[in-house]
Amino acid sequence: MTHGIAREIKQQRPFTSPEQEVMLGLRLAADRVIDPWKRFIKAKADLTNGQYNVLRILRGSHPHKLTAGEIVERMIARDPDVTRLVDRLVARGLAERKRSERDRRVVETGITPEGLALLAELDPHAKRLPKALVGPLGAKRVKQLATLLNALIDEMGAFP
Repeated sequence: MTHGIAREIKQQRPFTSPEQEVMLGLRLAADRVIDPWKRFIKAKADLTNGQYNVLRILRGSHPHKLTAGEIVERMIARDPDVTRLVDRLVARGLAERKRSERDRRVVETGITPEGLALLAELDPHAKRLPKALVGPLGAKRVKQLATLLNALIDEMGAFP
């Protein structure tokens, strides 16, 4: 019987190692989990996943404003061009930029009331997503998976 990962990517040969199977499985699972959300927020709010992530980060720090570097540090999927993401949010009135009062050379970004309102509209859907996609595993296996993912993040090796 072919396992889910090999079947999904139509892999005919055995994986070269269990680690390779895990890496491909993580990438496949992440894509399968993220894709429905990306399509939903594009259709519902005309946001990219990166823009949504930035808005959530700004809401999490609200009313404190963040520099571009601080936003990048908090992103799940790091985007090297966070400035462009923020530009689009500012153009839509969902975020605002201001010079720091402490250091006029520093530009800080904050979320606007419109950005907060948009996230509030999306929140019920964002809460439903994990239960819909991961919930079918059952509580015990979800807890096991969370434990393994935390261990992987805490103990991950380096490359190259």
